[in-house]
Amino acid sequence: MKTLGIIGGLSWFSTTVYYKTINQLTNERLGGSHSARLLLYSVDFNDFKVLQEKNDWDKIEQMLTDIALRLQNAGADCIVMATNTPHLVADIVRQKIKIPLLHIAEETAKEIVRQKVNKVGLLGTKFTMENAFFKDRLTKFGIVTVIPVSSDRDFIHASIFNELTKGIFKDETKKKYIDIIAKLKRDGADGVIFGCTEIALLITQDDSKISVFDTTAIHSKAAVDFALS
Repeated sequence: MKTLGIIGGLSWFSTTVYYKTINQLTNERLGGSHSARLLLYSVDFNDFKVLQEKNDWDKIEQMLTDIALRLQNAGADCIVMATNTPHLVADIVRQKIKIPLLHIAEETAKEIVRQKVNKVGLLGTKFTMENAFFKDRLTKFGIVTVIPVSSDRDFIHASIFNELTKGIFKDETKKKYIDIIAKLKRDGADGVIFGCTEIALLITQDDSKISVFDTTAIHSKAAVDFALS
């Protein structure tokens, strides 16, 4: 079994889901008392949030690269950034390490193709919805991406940082997300990507009339596939 190097704490709520899911999947496949071999570096989320608010992605990249190198030097066989938004600088981090980095958008695109869905809605922070790093990966796999209108993007972004990353899950917020997903369906989306790792803590497939692609679950499975390959 290979050792996973996980960058967590962005936020710690979703990191706990990664940890649980990776260990559960490992045990399901290997049986007995098996669990995952992993190294977890948990970031102080406030440090990341302050840099993000300043739009200082150079410092974010430096921080994540430093952590990735520490995990590499500690014996990790790959890097898993346990969140979506920091993948904005994932390609630069990849260039500075010698071990693979499992890109959340690439793994999500593979799953969308596997399920034969051609057009998806993308939910996440404004960085994820409005920048190209996620959508470009989908385009390479022939997937068309639609995003919510500006006011809905503002709502989603604010709810992630003011509620979801703080472990606050409100019924009215859930209802608003369901309404936004319905709009994306009317725009022709056959599926919706939960491009923020906390969204799946608020909404499930049962709440959506189109296919849900939970990036946390998909990324965790890809990590286990790598570790046990």
